[in-house]
Amino acid sequence: MKATETTVLKFIGGEDKVFIIPPFQRNYEWSEEQCKELFNDIKSAHKQNKNHYLGNILYYIGDNNSASFDEFILVDGQQRVTTILLLLCAIRDISADEDLKKIINRKYLKNEDSIETFKVKLKQTSYDEDIFISVVEGDILNVSKESNIYKNYDLFMKLLKESDVSPKDIYETIPKLEVVDVNLSAGNQSINLETVQTVFEKINSTGKKLTPADLIRNYLLLANSSKEQEKLYRQYWVKIEQTVKNENISRFARDYLVMNTFDDIPEDFIYKNFKEHFSEINHLDILSELSSLSKYFSWLVFENSPNEEINHIISYLNLLKTDDVYPLYLYLFAKLYDNNTVELKNILELLSDFMLRYRIVSPSGGGGALRAVIHQLLEKLNSEEIQISYDNILFELSNSNTIAGRYPDDKEFKEALMYSNNLNYRYARVVLLKIEESEKKNIKVAAKDVTIEHLMPQKLSEWWIEYLGGKESAETIYEKYINCIGNLTPMSAEYNSKNSNSSWDKKLNQIKDIQFVITSEIYSNKEWKEENIAKRNNDIAERACKATTSPLQRTRQYQTKGASEEFIEGLYPINDITTPMSGTHITAIIYDDSVTAVSSWNEFLKTICEVAYDLDDNIMKKIVRENSIHKATSTRNYPDKDPIITNNPSLLLGPKEIKKDSGIFIEGCISSNRARYYAKQILDIYGLADEFQIQVEK
Repeated sequence: MKATETTVLKFIGGEDKVFIIPPFQRNYEWSEEQCKELFNDIKSAHKQNKNHYLGNILYYIGDNNSASFDEFILVDGQQRVTTILLLLCAIRDISADEDLKKIINRKYLKNEDSIETFKVKLKQTSYDEDIFISVVEGDILNVSKESNIYKNYDLFMKLLKESDVSPKDIYETIPKLEVVDVNLSAGNQSINLETVQTVFEKINSTGKKLTPADLIRNYLLLANSSKEQEKLYRQYWVKIEQTVKNENISRFARDYLVMNTFDDIPEDFIYKNFKEHFSEINHLDILSELSSLSKYFSWLVFENSPNEEINHIISYLNLLKTDDVYPLYLYLFAKLYDNNTVELKNILELLSDFMLRYRIVSPSGGGGALRAVIHQLLEKLNSEEIQISYDNILFELSNSNTIAGRYPDDKEFKEALMYSNNLNYRYARVVLLKIEESEKKNIKVAAKDVTIEHLMPQKLSEWWIEYLGGKESAETIYEKYINCIGNLTPMSAEYNSKNSNSSWDKKLNQIKDIQFVITSEIYSNKEWKEENIAKRNNDIAERACKATTSPLQRTRQYQTKGASEEFIEGLYPINDITTPMSGTHITAIIYDDSVTAVSSWNEFLKTICEVAYDLDDNIMKKIVRENSIHKATSTRNYPDKDPIITNNPSLLLGPKEIKKDSGIFIEGCISSNRARYYAKQILDIYGLADEFQIQVEK
């Protein structure tokens, strides 16, 4: 790396330079306010005959150079460089001095002798490229007037016309704009791309906050040449952006990460954990898989798969707010959609029943308890401990480790439905529609087109107060039944608005013609008083139990410590594998008065193996030779058990070499819980489990 003080025109000038804004960088974003501030700074520098510091420009020299040009790939400063070039375009176009026009074109805007691709000295991102070329070429008649490129060029034209400083004086003052030229590849024949990414992260941490999607895009697309970057961008990332949409990419990346790590990933740790987990995997492989999965993620978010039955189930899953389960959905779609759509549909239906019961019984639940259940299931499927099937998934859901994450049985489900203050309208809509579909097998109605009507209205009119026996009686009945399942029924939006808080006889006249049988059958109730509501409340709750899948009889004991218990930060013995630590962050391993820093749970098992290997490599080799640490399956190593530590990386889902050139690999595709379990097994063999501790934070 080499930093040199220079001026912006010296940096840009010359006929042997091509500046590349990588395709993964942000589009041009400078505002009118920023451009006016720059213009005023230049005017002040002219009037006071003083220099002005513009900022740093960081770059590295790409591999795609030729005899006629050097390729400068910009890491930071592209917004400033673009703005200066737009100002130069405006000076050129407003000036009557033909010699000045030629100088600006030849020295700063164009490479006249270069190949066609680099005729314009600065190659923009795909979004801004065409309009920037048009401005540089002076062909702006048909360009979008909404582009920031055009807006700021046009702004500079106006500022130059209105200024008390001439365009030529502005041009001659631009050399007073100082920059620090930071060449990241100086002294290196080949730039270390990891260094570039680290620098990028640091310089952007002080500016406009980058999203996890921004950082992951930079990380995956960073390459030695602009040609390679452009290829990766167009072949993979453009498809991901178009399919998932920009606003969903961070969430998609998180779900993809959870799908591979089976751990909680807090928002602020998405990029950090992504980079750590996939550090040893080819970026092309990651981009390829993300591109393939983006289709399924889009189907989940936008409910637009080619299969209408699956879309209908997805609509229920989204109504039930099942974002925490998306990693599992992605996994199931990837494994089943192309070869067993029927099984996929059945499993999704099962998951919608599970989530419906879970939401009704624990309306404010979810969080760690639910994610623990889903992540454990994902890990078992991914490690091939269990095969993907409806029966296996029903069994696992029915035997969750914690009470907080349990699959509610019929008794719990029925009671929750009948309890007035515990029922969410959104979830009640799914309950009632599932009953309708289960019993009548009619054409399914899109849930978004259905509203839920309160038969006894949410706001009691004078008529209803008198009808229910006076104020005291009405208030008692209202409080007990207003939101229970028996007082709710599906209607179209049109009928719902008409019904409002009408008297019961008027409601009945409209109810008899409703398309939903579960609603039209209410017509037999000539009154709607406590006895009628209570009877329907019990009836609908029982029918809901029949219309949704019940859990199997439990065959496993719950863990003694629930996932919902408050986690306490601090030191834990490594042989404690019962304290729930999902969603926590490990920082260190302590042994024999030495502290080994650990950046994540993903690195924990690898670090334990490194420490153990250094203590006695012969014991580690024996573990490998005898396959002492293994999974319960025999999928990759039949007839023997699939290893966790091996000399053969093809037997692992996510192999990581414990030390360079050791030839010993560990499984990287495991959760924090399994990593703790296997670490204890290893240290038990060494006879050292009681001597190790870990430092864990929330």
